[in-house]
Amino acid sequence: MNSQGENLPTPYAHGIEEETGVSLALARRIAARDAGRKFWTRFVTIKPSQSIRFWFSVAAPSSAGVILTDWEYSSVEVAIGLFSILTVLLIPTNFAAAFARMSAKDRLQLRAQGLKSKASYPGVERIINTLDERILRERVRILTSLMATLSLLAILNIETGHIVKTILVSLAILFGAISWMNTFQLEGSIPMRSNSFPLLSLHAPTLHDSILSNVLSEVLLVHLDPETASDWDEWVHSLSLGVREGMTSKSAVEEMLVSLHLNYRGRIDDEEMMSQIKRVFKVSTIDRLVDTDSKFNIDSIQRLLAHTRAWQPGLFRLTDRLQDSMENGKINFNDISWRMDVDLQPRCSDGQGALFVMLHNSGEAEETVEVEIVTAEGEPEFQNFRLPVPRLQGGEKQTLAKLLNTSLVLWIGLAWPDSESGSHPVQVMLKGEDGVALTSMVVYTTLTSRLHPESVGMKMTDAAEEVRKLALSVRE
Repeated sequence: MNSQGENLPTPYAHGIEEETGVSLALARRIAARDAGRKFWTRFVTIKPSQSIRFWFSVAAPSSAGVILTDWEYSSVEVAIGLFSILTVLLIPTNFAAAFARMSAKDRLQLRAQGLKSKASYPGVERIINTLDERILRERVRILTSLMATLSLLAILNIETGHIVKTILVSLAILFGAISWMNTFQLEGSIPMRSNSFPLLSLHAPTLHDSILSNVLSEVLLVHLDPETASDWDEWVHSLSLGVREGMTSKSAVEEMLVSLHLNYRGRIDDEEMMSQIKRVFKVSTIDRLVDTDSKFNIDSIQRLLAHTRAWQPGLFRLTDRLQDSMENGKINFNDISWRMDVDLQPRCSDGQGALFVMLHNSGEAEETVEVEIVTAEGEPEFQNFRLPVPRLQGGEKQTLAKLLNTSLVLWIGLAWPDSESGSHPVQVMLKGEDGVALTSMVVYTTLTSRLHPESVGMKMTDAAEEVRKLALSVRE
């Protein structure tokens, strides 16, 4: 043995120190990219700036077009000035797009510093591809603006004849038109403006279950972007010790969402809403729900619910009709065995629609039923579901939350060939275990390729607008 007491080697210690240093450097780089995203997005969304960029993108090619008319007041110098200013104005938007994509990749695909990949959640690739496309469009519009400027500068710096001058001006007009078309597409929807849920406006639901158990919770989760959905799952799981006896975290969240929806519709006031929430959550959880620094508090959840409501108005129409019927005494579950309600959007774009079916069983026991859906000229034309429907609990006061909890709700995607248009019927038939029809409903939708209030594009716009409005009202 070495009498000097030589230290034993520690083969892993050096690697751990290096990994820690790399992780800290990576964390700083991630924070810097997200800070850049916040700064440039805030900068390019200053209220007048979007209008200024739009009108310069119109004025610049228009000023070049005037040159071709040989109008006495037309000026190449003015056109050069307008295109030059437009090019400078488009520099910040390119930075905003680049930082938005870097931040999104960090949030969705990076596995470091507490971050985890969200690849298991649908929609990751779509969000990244959307941001990639935006970067491409941003580069196209700034480069075309720059090329238009250079084309006009060539007229001043090179001796050109009438034909060459006409060609150069025409090129400037063409480049300006391309820049304007991209401006028209880009300025209407600048992504990742929210600091709380930056990816929410980029997400569109793709896959979902046909049978909904916790109705509002499951529909809300489908409409959350992968990052928010992952955080939501963790948050719901963390509530398991903060709910009242007899409740689970999922059932408590479902009842809270029902209360928030009723408050939004004006059916109950804020005091009654909080009273209902306190019936399912303990004090410790209530403190978290009213904490403005918490990612998921009452205000932010109301925003997410507004986002979901804009995406799937059909489900909330069903819910509101159920509440109306219950309040107005139009239904008495003691007098009927089955209640079925159906909602299909009045117009369907791109040959796709969402059908919601809500069933209530007020019979003597749980019963298995068949739900047949016949879609005229649809793909497929016939769908059949054989499902058990729970029995309503009698002898107690019915609330909307209890009625939703004991209902069977189907969310069925419908599709038609691209060649189809006009009004199309959809029949929903409820059959008992013996195959005898219990009730049937027929709803109609109009297939169209035009934009309308419930088309996918308009839903994305409305969902983002609902969240923005609610965020502004909360700030005020």
